[in-house]
Amino acid sequence: MAASIIDFLRRTNKHGVPEDSIALRATVLAAVVTATGAVAAEGAISPGTAVVVVAALALASWISYRRRHKDNFGIKIAVTFGALVALARLMTQISALATLDEVRFPLAELFLWVQVLHSLDLPARKDLNFSLGSSLTLMGVAASLSQDLRFGAFLIVYSGLGASAMALAHRSELSAGTAGRMVAAGGSATSSRPRVFAIMRGAAPVVVAATVLWLVIPQPQGSASLALPFSLGGAGVGGVGAGIINPGFSSSPGARSNGSGYYGFSDRLDLRVRGDLSDEVVMRVRASAPALWRGVLFDHYDGTTWSGPSDDPVPLEGEPPFGYPIEFRSLGPRAEVTQTYYVEVEQPSAIFAAGQPDSLYFDSGVSIDALGGLRTDQTLTEGTVYSVISSRGAAGPASLRGAATGSVPQNLQRYLQVPDDLPGRVGALAERITGAEDNNYDRVKAVERYLAGNYRYSLDSPVPEPGRDAVDHFLYDTDIGFCEQFATATAVMLRTQGIPARLVAGYTTGSRNPFSGYYEVKGSDAHTWVEVWFPGYGWYEFDPTFAIPPARQSTAELIPLVRVVGSVVETLARVLPGGVAVAAARAGVTAGLIGLALVGLWVIGRRRRRTKPPPAAASLRAYPGPVTESLARLEVALAAGGAPRAPSETAAEMLRRTAGLRRRPVKRALETFELERYGNRPPAPGAVEDAVFEIDMLAEVGRPRRGPPRGPQDNRS
Repeated sequence: MAASIIDFLRRTNKHGVPEDSIALRATVLAAVVTATGAVAAEGAISPGTAVVVVAALALASWISYRRRHKDNFGIKIAVTFGALVALARLMTQISALATLDEVRFPLAELFLWVQVLHSLDLPARKDLNFSLGSSLTLMGVAASLSQDLRFGAFLIVYSGLGASAMALAHRSELSAGTAGRMVAAGGSATSSRPRVFAIMRGAAPVVVAATVLWLVIPQPQGSASLALPFSLGGAGVGGVGAGIINPGFSSSPGARSNGSGYYGFSDRLDLRVRGDLSDEVVMRVRASAPALWRGVLFDHYDGTTWSGPSDDPVPLEGEPPFGYPIEFRSLGPRAEVTQTYYVEVEQPSAIFAAGQPDSLYFDSGVSIDALGGLRTDQTLTEGTVYSVISSRGAAGPASLRGAATGSVPQNLQRYLQVPDDLPGRVGALAERITGAEDNNYDRVKAVERYLAGNYRYSLDSPVPEPGRDAVDHFLYDTDIGFCEQFATATAVMLRTQGIPARLVAGYTTGSRNPFSGYYEVKGSDAHTWVEVWFPGYGWYEFDPTFAIPPARQSTAELIPLVRVVGSVVETLARVLPGGVAVAAARAGVTAGLIGLALVGLWVIGRRRRRTKPPPAAASLRAYPGPVTESLARLEVALAAGGAPRAPSETAAEMLRRTAGLRRRPVKRALETFELERYGNRPPAPGAVEDAVFEIDMLAEVGRPRRGPPRGPQDNRS
């Protein structure tokens, strides 16, 4: 009984014709290794695992090649048990996951080990095709994790290897069919190298067309994940009950930070401190719309320093996603913004979010301070990922102008505080600037316009002398400042007019990578701005230093070509005057589009010339008959391959020139052609079928030989 079952399994799992092509096997292996490297480069597996997998793939592929003519029944049994073990490991890993988004990591590892196991038994072409298809899944995983252009290099290599592998498999299949027909006819088969350059020429128009479509078609924004990702990159610095911890903060007056972090991301923001911020990317943000990434809120100003509440933050209850307490939520129309933050360089313990963080996906405890700022109990280390669903105020200027301007509620009185010794001329200046306005919105905009028109932006602004109020020093002595001075002056002047305002420290949007879709936030993007309270609407952002990004993007901003042109203009503007930069960018884009159009016309014309049949082929087609038509197809193929038929060359000479070692079947095909063309009776149907097959094989897989034709010069047509 057991023997019959084993015999049945052997018959059921019998493989097809063994694949002897070393080139095909090596190309498939290279494609799988490339996919493994892409997954490792995007962090789905560790480098050590990648090295082990690559070594195992190479060894397994060598074993499979050496045993391709055997039934490998024992190896099949071992592969089955190995797959069951890998599946059990997958189930164990999935049970420990926090979100559905993380399932792709153990799935990627499972696919890798299945590739290794399957590589032990790759006797036939279909098995190699399965490995190639499975590697495409790994590339999909790497693409879903990609945040920069690094994946593009792997994609280019993989695309070339994949196309070559498919071409080699197709050639192998055709050669195998030709070999069978040749053996039956008493001839012999010859191998034919794949025309790699022909494949590249065919693929080039597709790549160009896909690139153009990608540049001009609007792209969807935000994440398409079913679940928002979040995970900790490792243990950071801090502890329970600690304040905001900033690795780059120096609290000494007049000192400079070390460049690894913005000194404003702390419990205090000293306006006398100056910082050296690097251009290193500190985090990448995937967001449904651009925004200011809010980090720390300040309400108390003492003349030189902003600080937050002294009360200990309160832990948020429950598990992810954490909800934002209702007492901190704003009213009025809101625009939702979904964000996922990928930390690249250690960040302070503050949680960044666009506007009001309604839902927070964070894999650790989170606390909230008395102002509504979120923080964790440790710094955010490299590799930390968290997601936020926020809402930003969406009321327009007309609505905000109509907001009430009466008395301020008791719970907002803290946002009217100014130092007792604040010079009176600061309030007098604010009154003079806003006196003509009848609503708070226009008062805020009046202060913004005044500062923009009368003060200069510079990171090297003078430090106030001891005992001097920083706002008074900025407004009346230096006329120079950066975001902290502009935002502080705005908030303090608004407070003197009875308008609740507070200072916010965070990051600007950053530069959007048009290829990955992520906002790349640098250390130098650290920024401060102002939030102003409007009754019935809540807190609204105002940036007296730069324009605030809109809550929604226009359709034009979703087109990659528009963003690429914008990036070019932005780069040129750093070294050229604004008008010259715009003109240069327009000229460059116009020249590029014209060049692309000319290349397209050249390719189309060249392909038409190549596909146009030679005069002799046209004359062949003038005589109906399947064998004659196949000869015309052969002539077109020879012309496209660089070995056209000479005007003096007969059909017989052309066939002999391309026959190689297949002289006997080609001779019979020639006889059938002559009978069809010149005979008094039609050839037998079987002979016509064989002749068409042989001539079409010459056009498909035969390699034309240059030089004068060999053999007798007879049978001229």
